[in-house]
Amino acid sequence: MAPSEIAPSAAPPVARLIEAFHRLPGIGPKIAQRLTYHLIRMPQEEAEEFAAAILGVKDKVVLCETCANLSESQECVICSDLQRDRTKICVVEEPLDVV
Repeated sequence: MAPSEIAPSAAPPVARLIEAFHRLPGIGPKIAQRLTYHLIRMPQEEAEEFAAAILGVKDKVVLCETCANLSESQECVICSDLQRDRTKICVVEEPLDVV
């Protein structure tokens, strides 16, 4: 859906942000609008921290080479744990299910 279709009267930067949120899984057009307007009302410093958190995840978080869990290094804390019983595994669908 084009930004102009979701928020036809919104300024282009607002419409682009609404569309960006709308592309996230589980976020419909109304929630995308609410999130956008929340960010607009947010203090500048908070908005910058939010943006930095997103960029930090994209820059620093990778998938563990062993199990595909989220990690800041080649192996996640579970796979790199020397105390772990390596004869047992737990199969999950997504990294989110590990937490």
